[in-house]
Amino acid sequence: MHNAERRLADDCLRCHGMHFNGAVRDLVQPQNTTGPWRIVRSNFADQPTIPCMACHQMHREGSVQSKPATRISATIPPAADSLAIFDRREQMHFSVSLLSLPQLSDGARPVKISPDQRQALCYQCHAPRQPETATIAAANHWGPQFGSGDDRTPVGVHEGISCLACHAGHNENATASCKTCHPQMSHCGVDVEKMDTTFASAKSAHNIHWVRCTDCHQHGIPKLKAAVQHAQNASLPGTTASE
Repeated sequence: MHNAERRLADDCLRCHGMHFNGAVRDLVQPQNTTGPWRIVRSNFADQPTIPCMACHQMHREGSVQSKPATRISATIPPAADSLAIFDRREQMHFSVSLLSLPQLSDGARPVKISPDQRQALCYQCHAPRQPETATIAAANHWGPQFGSGDDRTPVGVHEGISCLACHAGHNENATASCKTCHPQMSHCGVDVEKMDTTFASAKSAHNIHWVRCTDCHQHGIPKLKAAVQHAQNASLPGTTASE
C-alpha cells in the first residue's frame, strides 16, 4: 500500500535498511508505484530491516566503564542509555538527547505531546509531514498535523501519553497495553479491550491512537455509572470503593 502511494526512493533507506551501502534500486525493483515489487538480491530477503544498531549505539560518549568493585544493585545510578538513531549519510549515531520532539497541531490547536525523550527515536521514522499545498492547514500556517505522514501521536482519550506507555520497545507489541493503565471497564461500562477500535480489530474505523469518546457517543458522553465507579476504585491501589 505504501509503495503504491509513494515511489520508492533512496530516502526510504533513512529508516529501512540504513546500514545498506547502496541505493534503493539495488534492493528493490521496479522503481514505480504499480509493482509487483521484488527483492533484487535474494540473500537480503530474510535480513532484518531494522537491526539492533539502527536504534542503539554500541559505544557511548563519556568515561570508560569498569567492572564495579561491589555487587551491582538496583539502587546505583543507571548505565548511560544507548538509544540513538544511525544516520546513514553521516555514518554515525545521534543520541536521543540530541533529537527533538515535534510540535504538532490538531487544526489550529497545539497537540500535547509526552515529554518522554525516548520518543524522539520513534519520530525519526513515524514522522509527520508539512501540510499539503492548498489544504486548510497550509493556508493558515498551522504546521504539521497529527496523523499526517507516518505519525502516530496520540490525541483524543490518549493525548499526552508516551509511545512506550503502550508499545514494547523491541517488538512494538501493544497486546497488554490497556491493562497497564485501565480498569477492565471503561467510563461507560464497556470492556476497553472490546470497544470498537483498532486495538480490538484492524478493520475498525476508530484508530486507537486518535479515538475520542465522541466517535461513538455522538449525542453526548454518558455520566459515569455508580457500578463502574465502584469497580474502577476497587481496582486502583491505595483507594477504597467509597473514595
